[in-house]
Amino acid sequence: MTTALTPAPPRPRPEIVCPDSGPEPPFPLRMEGKVISGFGRGSKELGIPTANLPVDATATPWIEDIKSGVYFGYASLALPPTHPDYAAPPSSHPMTGASSAPQPQSQLPSASWHVYPMVMSIGYNPFYGNRARSAEVHVLHEFAADFYGADLRLLILGFVREERGDYAGLEDLVADIRFDCAVARRSLARPPWTPRPGVTVLRGGAADGDGKEGKGEGEGQGTGTLDAGWLVREG
Repeated sequence: MTTALTPAPPRPRPEIVCPDSGPEPPFPLRMEGKVISGFGRGSKELGIPTANLPVDATATPWIEDIKSGVYFGYASLALPPTHPDYAAPPSSHPMTGASSAPQPQSQLPSASWHVYPMVMSIGYNPFYGNRARSAEVHVLHEFAADFYGADLRLLILGFVREERGDYAGLEDLVADIRFDCAVARRSLARPPWTPRPGVTVLRGGAADGDGKEGKGEGEGQGTGTLDAGWLVREG
């Protein structure tokens, strides 16, 4: 006889996390690498695609000591000009009246950094019983195509919640992840959590949050006080 799984009781959760004054030590933390394929569950099972990075203690020593759970911050993707979500930096926009003739391959724009809000999990995803620790990033943007192999930089600013494995089913897990997305957007909207001028954050187009607030649309130059220059720095 099979016993039905009893749903976990609702847990009150704050809609904004971390202090209004900005990130506190040990944050911000940095992580970077090339996007690799993951478990294939994000898009197919959850409807929440993720970009995976290798968990490499040599490159990111702090990852061995940080507790498992959900974090938030900004992701910067080096998208090539051939990607449908590529947005050329202002310096490479063609001038009015410029020739529309095809450019030689050597003069075509190179990959440029695109900055988005993000939430990510670091841990074992106990709902699925993973044995290996993973770093799975949900970039808060609806992409028109995959970007496996692209360079990805993460500026991790704070902790959202501990990871859980006591969900009654996928619907509860998805609801919690969508709430994570809404928490991240609201938390990043405060000036000390918003990049300084010079870093453009692309927002909107993601199927996340509760559909009420904090989703944002379009793009915006940083108007806050957060030093996020590393996300777009060359080299």
